[in-house]
Parts: sequence; C-alpha cells; structure tokens
Amino acid sequence: MNYFEATEAHITAQEAIAFCRTVGVVAIVRESDRALIDSESGDRIAEADDHGEYYGGDVIGGFY
Repeated sequence: MNYFEATEAHITAQEAIAFCRTVGVVAIVRESDRALIDSESGDRIAEADDHGEYYGGDVIGGFY
C-alpha cells in the first residue's frame, strides 16, 4: 500500500497500534471513547468512527 492509499484507508485498532509501534510510539485504545492515544503522553492520536475503525490519515498524519 502506498502512502496515499494508507492515508485514505480505514484501519482497525490493531493495525493502528502496529503502525504506531513502527514509529516508536506505544499506543493504546482508551476504553471510554475508543480513541487511540499515546500511552506515555496521553495525547490523542485518532478517534474511532462509528464502526470502531480509525482513519489512516489521522494515524499517519500525527507522525509525518
């Protein structure tokens, strides 16, 4: 998948966490609202949609 396709994709929490790990961030899903957050800083990386998935552009955009 190229960069553009990745930014347009909807990805699962597991895929988002795996990507974050590749850039050195330990991400977790906050139970209260299913937001993907940086476990060290508490910063929100991405919010889940109605289906519990994350917009790739939000996940990737936070790092590049």
